[in-house]
Amino acid sequence: MLRNILMVLCLLSTTNSQAQKHSKKDYKTIGKPLPQLKIVTLDGKTITNKDLNNKANLVVMLFNPICEHCQDETQLLESNIALFKQSKLLMITAPMMGSYLKTFVDNYHISQYSKNIMIGLDSGSTINNLFTYEPLPQLNVYNAKRKLIKVFSGNTSIDSLKPYIQ
Repeated sequence: MLRNILMVLCLLSTTNSQAQKHSKKDYKTIGKPLPQLKIVTLDGKTITNKDLNNKANLVVMLFNPICEHCQDETQLLESNIALFKQSKLLMITAPMMGSYLKTFVDNYHISQYSKNIMIGLDSGSTINNLFTYEPLPQLNVYNAKRKLIKVFSGNTSIDSLKPYIQ
């Protein structure tokens, strides 16, 4: 009897873990959609997918405000912001980096580019859903239909990024 109960529990456990595997959506593969986002800005506003509906490509950048590579990439993007005529840049950092974010925004004059650049803290599971934990910064490029079309890890040259921004 005990053996039968253990077998049933084992079977249920296997079925449950398989169902959990299949229910987790893949957002990290080329062609996959951008999931629902919930990013909180420094002034407490929430950025959602509706705020990113610009009918052009979207670049989503995972960064760390105290990472030199991320700082260099931000400076490169800022100096080439004129290329972002229609495309938007969404910069996301982990919630624990909140204390560094204001200084970062001030140092790189990001609020000056609010038409093209949005920045905030992940308040959902955006980082876990989208990024592959490769070297930072990581830039994911989504087309106008918000399907992933390109992923860059580490410092990315503007020449590499140009074909994906409009």
